[in-house]
Amino acid sequence: MSRPVGVILAAGLATRMGRPKQLLPYRDTTVLGSVIAAARASRLERVILVLGAYGDDVLAAVDTEGIEVVHNPQPERGNLSSLLIAVAEAAATPILLLMGDMPGVTSAVIDEHVAAWYESPAWMRLTEYNDGRGHPFLMSPDFVAGLSELEGPKPLWALTQAPATEALVVAQPMPVDVDTPEDYGEALARDAADN
Repeated sequence: MSRPVGVILAAGLATRMGRPKQLLPYRDTTVLGSVIAAARASRLERVILVLGAYGDDVLAAVDTEGIEVVHNPQPERGNLSSLLIAVAEAAATPILLLMGDMPGVTSAVIDEHVAAWYESPAWMRLTEYNDGRGHPFLMSPDFVAGLSELEGPKPLWALTQAPATEALVVAQPMPVDVDTPEDYGEALARDAADN
């Protein structure tokens, strides 16, 4: 059985934040550094990081040792363009999709997805938290094969609503997606309350 490959998307322009959100301080690292640390501490054997708009700054500030780094030359085209670059690198394997601006995702949740894949491979499995559905997503090779045909705004989210989509239930709140200064403040406050 194919082993899942972790993909971290961190190529965005951070227009709502006004500065590279990947490099915002978080714990003893950065927002992106925390996501990388969770992937490293998990059962994933291979992790691909997609950089773009602030790629050089990220490489200068974040430890990417042991992580395969690829670049999206057109990050303004959105997350799907970055994902397709990673898919080409991963070569027909299941993909565990992580967002580089969600530092609250833990290695334990990643490991639950990997274990669920080995126990019962699904066409697509997202994460169901106490307060909604979100990332990470674990996508089968069949799901991944259809990504290049997607169109429209947030096309991946539209596809996750298909009847064949399954969910991994996690008994915790959904991690904060850090898009704005307010989101960043919430992520820091939540982390401080939890630790």
